[in-house]
Amino acid sequence: MNRPSIPNGVHPVEQGHYVLPTREVLKLMETLMKTVSNRSPGIIVYGRPRIGKSSSIQFAMRYIPEKLGAPIPIFSTSCNLYRMPSEEKFFLDMLNDFKFPFPSKRKPSNMRSQIVNLLIEQGEKSKLRRVVLIIDEAHRLTELHYNWLIDIYNELDRAKISLTVISVGQEELLSRRTFFLEQKKSQIIGRFMTKEHQFYGIRTIEDIKFCLKCYDQVSEYPEGSGWSFTRYYFPKAFEEGHRLEKCAADLYSLFKDIRREYGLSKSLEIPMEYFAFTVENAMKQGCADDIYWPTQDLWKNAVKDSGYIESEIYMALA
Repeated sequence: MNRPSIPNGVHPVEQGHYVLPTREVLKLMETLMKTVSNRSPGIIVYGRPRIGKSSSIQFAMRYIPEKLGAPIPIFSTSCNLYRMPSEEKFFLDMLNDFKFPFPSKRKPSNMRSQIVNLLIEQGEKSKLRRVVLIIDEAHRLTELHYNWLIDIYNELDRAKISLTVISVGQEELLSRRTFFLEQKKSQIIGRFMTKEHQFYGIRTIEDIKFCLKCYDQVSEYPEGSGWSFTRYYFPKAFEEGHRLEKCAADLYSLFKDIRREYGLSKSLEIPMEYFAFTVENAMKQGCADDIYWPTQDLWKNAVKDSGYIESEIYMALA
């Protein structure tokens, strides 16, 4: 069977537009499933930068309505950084992220009404009468932001629409919750921070093996073609039984060796972004040089070219 003819730059490995259902993604999906099905008003999802939190949540939320047996409106927004937060900026950013089709007046009360009416309208279309709001960069949310969200939450509650807010951010989210606890801000904690989920990067050989197996079996392009990513980039070796999954132990040792080489002493946690860059680099370079199967040198160069080392050094300094 001949390898599919795909124009240059179109394959997902070239574009980077794919999500692997890693072990962490599956754990997150289970947590979010319980959160939404139990009508919990809010959960915080936190972890170090660049480990794939946001894309994993988007991936998980695509499947949750199917598991619940009914569609659920899902809205996403990001908390942008401003020197002085304001209702106008916050609501306008939300409307823009929601791709609201009509120009909104700049008066905050009008914009809040547009947001509320949109959420109620979509919530009423769902037989479950639920709406999910995902807020990225949620560690930037201040007490003011949460009070504005409470107003929206209360209006939906009066309309008998259940709102679940999924706050996604860095580890500062935990310190933010601690601060609210110390200030006795129960109205914020009770609505948006009662549950938590820590999202991790890749930490074990089993994590690496699971990810590589996805390249071998799960991810394929074109869809339904039977050509997994591994098969497409290393066709001869794949046909003869080679699988990236079997490289897990060597790749794990390589990451640990490189960390020691650069004096990085903290426990291993590879951000998903840089792990994906590593595999993509190995695939693209191997294909370009007509390499039968990834060698140790190819993997080492792929790790270094991914930007992982620079990122870890900066994180250690921070």
